[in-house]
Amino acid sequence: MLRIGRDAVHVLTVPYLGILALVAILTVPEPVRGLQPLDGVVMGAAYLVSLGQAFMRGRSSPEDVEWKRKEIGLAVAGLIALAAGAYTTVRATENIVAGLGITRLIGGLFITAIVTALPEIFATRSVVKSGQVTAGTTSVIGDNAVTMTVAFLPLAVVTVPIDNFQLYWVNLTFVAIVAATFGLLIHFGSVGEHGFERWQVLALDGVYLLYLIVIIFWVL
Repeated sequence: MLRIGRDAVHVLTVPYLGILALVAILTVPEPVRGLQPLDGVVMGAAYLVSLGQAFMRGRSSPEDVEWKRKEIGLAVAGLIALAAGAYTTVRATENIVAGLGITRLIGGLFITAIVTALPEIFATRSVVKSGQVTAGTTSVIGDNAVTMTVAFLPLAVVTVPIDNFQLYWVNLTFVAIVAATFGLLIHFGSVGEHGFERWQVLALDGVYLLYLIVIIFWVL
């Protein structure tokens, strides 16, 4: 059993599902399909509300923490490495796509998406190994909440239409299904405990495999 705090469901997962619903309302209906500047403002506000309620509901007695100079240096170096990695990932994907003769759509779905997830996977594993299981696993939900709100701001500013609507709504649907499955498995757990057993982790991975099948054999 990978034990995870039950608070992870109502503090993070449920608000995240609310963000996804808001994104759908703002971007799916045909008259407003796509991202406009107003959508960016609303999504940014939604993230602040989500962040605020998480801080208030999960608040506890503060502790005194001292950052050493080495730790500050490592944090700054990490941010620089992430920025450089993001740029390198995009350029490398463009070269791979050109070299293999595949579309940028395929490159984005199956190369960029996987490569950009690797740092998060490593960070989650490191945090969980240190004993912070709930913090490590829920960081994924927190990252996705930022992706679905703050990361959309630059796109909304320049106004981005949705060209492949089928691909868009299928992705949005599966993102919601994965988050809902994540929350349900934690909430109900097994034998009165909250978290994941190994078969449940495999079931969660099965949702992603189903997504791949739908994308490859239907959408594409």
